[in-house]
Amino acid sequence: MSLANWLTYIVEGKSVDSVSKARNDISLIGDTIGFQRLYIYRYVDSNEDDRALIARIDGITAGVSAGDMIVYQYPSYNSYRFELNFLHQLKKRGATVVLLIHDSELLRGNNIPEELNLLNQSDWLITHSKKMEQQFILMGVKTPMLTKPLFDYLIPDSISLDSSLDKSIVFAGNIQKSIFLSNWPSKTKVAAFGTKGEIEFSKQVSYGGTYQQEELLRRMPKNRFGIAWDDNLQQGGNYQNYTRYNAPHKVSLYLALGLPVIVWKNAAIAEWISKYQLGFAIDSLKEIDLLFESLSTDELLKLKKRVNKFSQLLRKGIFTRNALLQVERDSLFKEVGDSECQME
Repeated sequence: MSLANWLTYIVEGKSVDSVSKARNDISLIGDTIGFQRLYIYRYVDSNEDDRALIARIDGITAGVSAGDMIVYQYPSYNSYRFELNFLHQLKKRGATVVLLIHDSELLRGNNIPEELNLLNQSDWLITHSKKMEQQFILMGVKTPMLTKPLFDYLIPDSISLDSSLDKSIVFAGNIQKSIFLSNWPSKTKVAAFGTKGEIEFSKQVSYGGTYQQEELLRRMPKNRFGIAWDDNLQQGGNYQNYTRYNAPHKVSLYLALGLPVIVWKNAAIAEWISKYQLGFAIDSLKEIDLLFESLSTDELLKLKKRVNKFSQLLRKGIFTRNALLQVERDSLFKEVGDSECQME
């Protein structure tokens, strides 16, 4: 039976992207339901021999006992050598290892045997969507899986919601891979936040700047639609296809701020957006002008009210909490079932 629950906490510097925010929020939510932290530092291990690596991992996991459950936030952005050895050491100790998936190189179209090996040696996977699970199965993953359909997004109470909704758009994210901002096909105005680089914007797109997460939350307009849109880039990066499986963190950012979202209709997240009427799933950005023209003031207010209410789920960490409790419950049921089989 499980004795203690652990959750990895990736120690890294602050960044303007969503990587550290997503992991830190999950750790904070785990704290509220009794998960203890395992601190993992991001570091380069290319000059570290196997003996030193194992000693480092044993030091990190010294408090873990047989029967404990560890939820490992994957990837840690250390090497696959580190990831695999970390899992092996915990399994040797008799612990249950759950991979909570943030990103997957396999789903980005990269042939990474080490990742497939890692997924299959884990006891459970927490995925983003049923489509992600189905694709993993097609790729040869046999590990039991459960779905956490959205990232939560913890926001200070001082960041308030807006009750109005304009027919305009805000984008927050990696501008340099968002080439649609350069050839924006709509008359609808967009305010873009993020690292701009050399990209040239369409005349309907204005630049809002680059900020750390908490400052970004204050500066982003709360009375617009948020857009989560990715293109496949010629120089590499199968970004649009990846959205068929993942739950973009920026969707959670928008919804937590009360912004209805616009997504690609073939994205995995589109099913949730449509089912709970949290925005719109479209096939092409060219549809946006007609979509906005069709919306009445009353429809906008109803949509805004619904999304503001939904935002509380993300601000309270409901999806992460449910997934962590569910994998604990399912793991315990499996242990009970296995022990009954051994008795027979």
